[in-house]
Parts: sequence; structure tokens; C-alpha cells
Amino acid sequence: MSNGKNYEHDKMLRAEIIESQKAQADFLKWKLISVATVASISLGLASTSNPTVEGAKLLLCLVPLICAYVDLTSLHIMIRIIMIGIYLKRVGDAYEGFVFEVRNRAATSPFVFEAVALHGSSVAFNAIIVGLGFTLPQGPSGWPPKYLTAYITSGISGIVVTLFLWLWYTSRAREIVRVAETTIK
Repeated sequence: MSNGKNYEHDKMLRAEIIESQKAQADFLKWKLISVATVASISLGLASTSNPTVEGAKLLLCLVPLICAYVDLTSLHIMIRIIMIGIYLKRVGDAYEGFVFEVRNRAATSPFVFEAVALHGSSVAFNAIIVGLGFTLPQGPSGWPPKYLTAYITSGISGIVVTLFLWLWYTSRAREIVRVAETTIK
């Protein structure tokens, strides 16, 4: 059983998990807002024939960068939450012990959906960029082909980066849990 000092420390770590989860939710919210803002500016200004805003069409190529930044930051938060959870399990926290037991019996994380939402939204946003590259009208009255090629290239690159980050996070999280379970008793 933990003494009073350890109890307060564990309570602070639990609060850190909650604050990290709030920060992650904020990042996801800002991801949606940022992508919507960039898309609105790019597609809204692109509807005018003013040559000074012609470059605004390329703003859509920033969407994969926004997604990658938010994903990487959120993955850092998720790893930090996993580390705190492992520590709390080690010091005898009943809830964390329960979560790890459920994970072991189900052979998956009970909290997988936050990562799916994170990466799924990035794949969807990047796929939309690729789709726009193939579907927007080209030619003198439409979009310059070089812009559409930039959309396709940036969207595909964004999908590749998202998949890489997903695999990287998954392998790191599994390794952290494996090391903690085999070396820390």
C-alpha cells in the first residue's frame, strides 16, 4: 500500500494523464479548425480570377503538413500517457492494473479509437486533397495542371507520412509496454 507521499504523487500523475488527454483533444480540435481554414481560404480565393490570389490555390498543399504536425504532437502525448499508466500500474494502481489486464486478454488497447480518429482524419483529409487533384477542372477556365499535380503529390505524401507515423507509434507503444512488462515487476 502506498504511503501518503506516494499517494499524492500518484494522484498528480493521474491528473497529468487527464491534462494530457485534454491537450490531445484540443490538438484534434485545432487540426479540424486549421484544415477547414486553409481549405476555405484556398478554395474560396481560388474561385476569383484575380491573379494576385492565384497562389492561394497552393495553400491546400499545407493540409498534409498540418496533419503531420498535429499527429506527431498527439502521438507524443499518447506515449506520455502510456508511460504514466505503466508507472502507475507498477506502483500498484488498481485501475491501471485493470486496463493492462483487459489489454492482455483482448490482445489490443482499449483506447485504440483515439489513434484511429487521429490517423483516420489525416488519411481522409489527405485523400480529399488527392481527389481534388484528379477532379477539379483543368485548362484555361479551370485550375492550372501544375496545381493539381501539387495536390496529388502533397496528398499522397501526407498519406504515406500518416501511415509511417501510425506504424512508428504502434511499434514504439508495443515496445514500451513489452519492456515494462518484462523488466518491471
